[in-house]
Amino acid sequence: MRMKSGSWVGFLILVGLGLLTSCSTKSSTSSGTGALFVTTQGDALVSPFSVDLRKGSITANGTGVATGVTPSAIVLTPSGDAAFVANRDSNDISRYTVKSDNTLLAVSGNTPAGVTPVSMAIDSAGHFLFVANRGSDDISVFSISSGAGLTEIPGSPFPAAASPVSLAITPSGSLLYVANNVSGTVSGYSVNSTSGALSSVPGPLFTAGTTPSGVAVTPDGKFLYATNSGSNNVSAFAVNSDGSLTPISGSPFSAGVGPLSPAVDHSGKFLYVADQQSNQVSGFSISSSTGILTALSTPSISTGVSPVWLAIHPGGQFLYVANNGAASISAYTINTTSGVLGVVGSSFTTGGQPSALALK
Repeated sequence: MRMKSGSWVGFLILVGLGLLTSCSTKSSTSSGTGALFVTTQGDALVSPFSVDLRKGSITANGTGVATGVTPSAIVLTPSGDAAFVANRDSNDISRYTVKSDNTLLAVSGNTPAGVTPVSMAIDSAGHFLFVANRGSDDISVFSISSGAGLTEIPGSPFPAAASPVSLAITPSGSLLYVANNVSGTVSGYSVNSTSGALSSVPGPLFTAGTTPSGVAVTPDGKFLYATNSGSNNVSAFAVNSDGSLTPISGSPFSAGVGPLSPAVDHSGKFLYVADQQSNQVSGFSISSSTGILTALSTPSISTGVSPVWLAIHPGGQFLYVANNGAASISAYTINTTSGVLGVVGSSFTTGGQPSALALK
């Protein structure tokens, strides 16, 4: 992902919002320390954690830094030197520089966004920040400068379909996709590589399931997946050269109850989905030729209460889940052959209502 695409949790919060041992999971050979950043809505903070890249365990790394009201999404620049947080109820973006010890330093002055910003994405070159504004049905686009600087580009915000709630950008940075919660569609945009301006791809709306809540693109840019929290399934599409989408045979594929945040591993072999209402992560293998999803041999694993956000470490060996209702983070190893998840220790307690994660 490597873009992740900042997935979305704000809508469900607005409306009311199989523990296996690691015997089935290959142990990681990595070493060193990574970083995890967590937004928490109950105390309006973004907090840094250190990641043990041998075990996958996390420990607090200093203290949290204030956000705006109801932080709902976080993204890091590709270089990892800056972070941005979308604040759903103050309609702005908090900006931070990431210090050498992976703690955060707030940049003075939040950047105004549209109404109810709930999701973000950054292109792989780190040139542009895209923000889905659910309340104003549009997408804000900002150019990124050093020191976490943001400047809204000419023409921004760009119109979107009803209730845009999640963004995903292709690895090339040329295509942006949006899950439109109310209209039950995914829309596509071409991204101007120089200006960041958006223009609709042929279509431009593609039918998903009921209440699409998250989108993710494979690392090769060939396939797109949309989680449908209202119909408890995942819509799968092939990405065409002109940016239009073609449904994949067998789509949609069954998931757990209330699937939200999707994440594709860095090899492009596996898709994971946070099933908010069944308190689990569902896992699928991805056919490299067709994009068809097949449930893993162990199709799901338990999380804490109300999982709302998944993030995979750039090294590809660990997956982390923000459990909004349990005020905790769950950690898992990823078997790089089978995709099966293994539990890493006990869940780590956070501040109230963790809502989004970013890793480096």
